[in-house]
Amino acid sequence: MNNDFIKNLLNKISRKKDANKNHFGHILIIGGDYGMQGSTILAAESCFRCGAGKVSVHNHSSNYTALLSRLPNAMTICDQVIAQKTWQKILADKTIIVIGTGLGQSSWSKEMLALALNSKLPKIIDADALNLIAKFNPNIDLSNCVITPHEGEASRLLRCDVEEIRNSRLNVVKKLYEKFNAISVLKGCGSLIYDGREIYECKNGNAGMATAGMGDVLSGMIAGFFGQNLTLTEAAILAVEIHAQAADLAAQKFGEISMNAVDLPNFMHKILTHA
Repeated sequence: MNNDFIKNLLNKISRKKDANKNHFGHILIIGGDYGMQGSTILAAESCFRCGAGKVSVHNHSSNYTALLSRLPNAMTICDQVIAQKTWQKILADKTIIVIGTGLGQSSWSKEMLALALNSKLPKIIDADALNLIAKFNPNIDLSNCVITPHEGEASRLLRCDVEEIRNSRLNVVKKLYEKFNAISVLKGCGSLIYDGREIYECKNGNAGMATAGMGDVLSGMIAGFFGQNLTLTEAAILAVEIHAQAADLAAQKFGEISMNAVDLPNFMHKILTHA
């Protein structure tokens, strides 16, 4: 991904003076099962930092206070059981769904994934949502979605060894697209994006990104950029690149060993000021 390409995408999300929050998407993040609230917080904060107009989070009811303490600008949905009529009302004004961050694999997790997959909204699918799909619905069509597996998740989705993923990343990202009909982001050293037409490779980033929460940040970023009138492919490319560049800035300040996912949103503005 060259700098001119990224600058063009940044120019696409530049704002008019009379803009309001309804111009920049309303993202719904589903995840944060019991004890895993941090994942949805990271995703929601990244959404906002990338310019999302509104963010709603549906997570376990025990996580309500933690979410609002960190992000009072996020809206919350904490019902453990959602009736179909209520669910349709929730979806009515949303732009895109992020599903999987801290989702877990409980009965609640499975119910939430089923509701999300039945929606016609675009989706970013990550983490335990991918693991549940690999277990229970491995042949599902995920068109109008972005999937963001790391090597372990990719091995489960394709039913192959992790070593095979590492040794053939270009072929693997193509196989993911071909199997699921979804824009595929294969995370790792030199993250790859494939949309059925072209492979994009990110050459930024560092080993400090090998820590919990980085994927949650990325999922939120993709959704946040999509809400600003980018295509799913464009949003995925821009998010992967800004994510990596922010991580490089974090590594310069904290070092690769000490940096963590919470640091990244604090560096995004240094890159996005060029928009």
